[in-house]
Amino acid sequence: MMISLPLPSRALHAHNTGHWRSKAAPTKAYRLEAALLTQEAMRKDGGSYPYARAELSVDFYWPDLRRRDTLNAVQGLKPAIDGCLVDSEMIKDDDWQHLSIGHIRSHLDRKNPRVCLTVKEL
Repeated sequence: MMISLPLPSRALHAHNTGHWRSKAAPTKAYRLEAALLTQEAMRKDGGSYPYARAELSVDFYWPDLRRRDTLNAVQGLKPAIDGCLVDSEMIKDDDWQHLSIGHIRSHLDRKNPRVCLTVKEL
């Protein structure tokens, strides 16, 4: 299953060192958006959930060729990953016993920047 989301807000980046409250609202909103989109996809899919084990792959589609820190970008995705996997009840938990990491890739898409989370049952 693939869930497409907007790229994470700069407020969610690991290097954003402001007060914790400045991250609270964007974190909650991104997590909720991911959970709702995933729940909708799960209803349409009709599969059997939660998965006992799953693999998560991440594809970033950037609007330009600017240099970006891949792991910092993944850090900004943490609320979306929690929403997609745990809040939606696709898997029981995102610990090592339930979740493996597949690939993390970056691509250029000037017209439709986004991030795609692909979850595969193992």
